[in-house]
Amino acid sequence: MDPNIIVMITLLAMPNGEQSVHLKAFETGAACAEAAKIEASDPFVARVECSELTDGSLTLSFKRNSQRPGMKPRGKTAS
Repeated sequence: MDPNIIVMITLLAMPNGEQSVHLKAFETGAACAEAAKIEASDPFVARVECSELTDGSLTLSFKRNSQRPGMKPRGKTAS
C-alpha cells in the first residue's frame, strides 16, 4: 500500500488581481498544519488548507465568483 500524501494548498490573491495556487507536499498532517498556520499570516494568502491525496491524485475546481454563500472573501483556514 502506498503511503499517504499530505499536501498544503495555498491560494494567493495579489493586489493586482492575479491569483495562483501553490502545492507543497509534507510527510505528516501535523507538519502541514504548522506550515499552514505560518502561511495564513501572509497578507497575500487568500486561503490555505491541508489535504490528503486520494489515490495520489488531486482534483481542483476553480470558480470565478468567490462570494459563495457562507464563505467570506479572503477567509483563511488552516486545517
